[in-house]
Amino acid sequence: MTVSASGETSDNKSSRATATLSGDCGRSTLTVTDQVYITVTVNSNDSPVSSSVHNSSATGPSTGAPPSVHSPLFSTATTTSGIAEATRSASSPTLTGSLFAVDTTSNATKTGYSASRGSSTVDPVPAQITTSVGGPASTVGQPSPTTARPSFSTSSVLPGTDQTSGNSSNSTREFWAGADIDTVPRMLALPGRTVYDFDGKTVKDPVQILADAGVNSFRVETWRGDCIDEKPFVNNASSVANEQNFKLDFGCIGTKVKLAKQAIGLGMKMQLTINQGLKIPDGMEKYTYAEMVEEVAKETKRQLQPFLDANILPDIILFENEGSDGFLFHEVATGHDRTSNDGKVSEDVVNRERCGQIPAGKMNSYPQWAGYNKAEVEACNQAIQVAGFSTDAVRYGLHSHGQYVQWKEGVVHGPKRPSQTQLTKLDGSPCEGPNPIPSHILALDVARMLTIAGFSAYPDPMRPEDINSDASIELTLNRLNKTLTQLQGYAEQYGKYSDGPFAGQYKLQGLGVEYATRYHFASDPSKSEIRQQQRHTEVMWSLVKDKFPATFLGMMWWEPWYCHNNWEGGDGTLCHLTFDGDKMGEVPTDTLKTWGAAAVSPWKDAKA
Repeated sequence: MTVSASGETSDNKSSRATATLSGDCGRSTLTVTDQVYITVTVNSNDSPVSSSVHNSSATGPSTGAPPSVHSPLFSTATTTSGIAEATRSASSPTLTGSLFAVDTTSNATKTGYSASRGSSTVDPVPAQITTSVGGPASTVGQPSPTTARPSFSTSSVLPGTDQTSGNSSNSTREFWAGADIDTVPRMLALPGRTVYDFDGKTVKDPVQILADAGVNSFRVETWRGDCIDEKPFVNNASSVANEQNFKLDFGCIGTKVKLAKQAIGLGMKMQLTINQGLKIPDGMEKYTYAEMVEEVAKETKRQLQPFLDANILPDIILFENEGSDGFLFHEVATGHDRTSNDGKVSEDVVNRERCGQIPAGKMNSYPQWAGYNKAEVEACNQAIQVAGFSTDAVRYGLHSHGQYVQWKEGVVHGPKRPSQTQLTKLDGSPCEGPNPIPSHILALDVARMLTIAGFSAYPDPMRPEDINSDASIELTLNRLNKTLTQLQGYAEQYGKYSDGPFAGQYKLQGLGVEYATRYHFASDPSKSEIRQQQRHTEVMWSLVKDKFPATFLGMMWWEPWYCHNNWEGGDGTLCHLTFDGDKMGEVPTDTLKTWGAAAVSPWKDAKA
């Protein structure tokens, strides 16, 4: 089977890619000419399968080799359920990424295409993809007769889109208007709980409602100690207080995997937060720093692996939910925070902690904290490559609490970054003796590895003093404006990518990982505050999209479907409750429409 696509770059030179696949375990040849980025989408029974092929250096024919995860050559994989998958590792100097194509026994597929040359980008160019398999070639728009195995991997940006324009319409770039959906499966499992569409009558899946409203991205979290496989929830919903105060059993990582499959199938991009926790687990109190790094890497892979096993590759991976100043530093038995002179241990012990003789992941011992983060990124990349994916389009970063993001990101990305190699004592003097941090960790630069500045971006306060005044609303966004102004300065110092999947974009970008406002819904329109909440949302979108179009990726609403809770008086979600005897319903508010309207999804356009 031969798959081809072509289009015109901005300088009118043709860009073409041709792939030839043969047999289940045969060899494959890929020839790429010019500098081209191609996104191929295979649709089978209305199930989109998307991936991308990138070439950013010298071009020419590249002949296949036997399948191998770490092979630098383009290799073919076996045919599964009607779809042949060919991948090439990130170590290749001429091609990275993956190409998905219909099996040779089939002759139906369709695609979208975009191209770029150097740092000059063009809008996506439609192209036809054909199959030469002894029957009439299929064309764009024809249904597929096969059942293709869906690939739930998405690339982080559609190549060829422009994210550097100051145009406030943002029509040529991606913009995340997302949602945290962790609690959705548990909520649906509650007895008598039903979710309705905006009309309050039509029963509908809550994730589908988000997608239909325009939401184009989602967030899920995993934690140290989470069980892996999906299993029934613990029945701890007997007390209303358990639900209202976030004390329900929210399931294993397998539950999050199933949820992620659904959301990605609806065209959403994925942000995963991996959590190690503040507490040093039992059995790790006596670990050396090298042993702790190994444990951090092991736990990172444990939390990521279930997604990779399900063929899910997150677009963005962040570390620590609202992390303040580190992780894995709190001693449960003593109550002591390692490296802190809190009076619970002697200064001599604190100095040993700061020198890494007793390991700690607190930022006041920056080389140790940076080392833990480097280990997490390295562990993710290793797991991703072993799973057969490219790491090119995965980005990493921190999720900081809104109160900490400015100084924390300043430490990591600011102009006066601390040393990542020199450990110091309480008095600032250098530590003596050999450095306990492994050499391969010391050689890495955490600032170059953490390219997403994630933070909780709640307005301050979440409800303006005068809910009918734009001026009052704007005051609540002062902290967000200040944070993004600071991050933009850092991003400009790093500059932009000249090639690859993010060509033309800044090497550091911000993402509002959590956001919400507090307004009350009432069935009586004269008493409801949803109209004012919509206006607050519009003012926020106007600020971030007009002023920071190139350095800010977007916002994620925190748990829009967790209607029955005590946080912010229950008014911080995007839904309201209905009651029918002992049955409770949840209905989205019109603010969800305003939220989704801000999304810009060129990757969804490519699937259309």
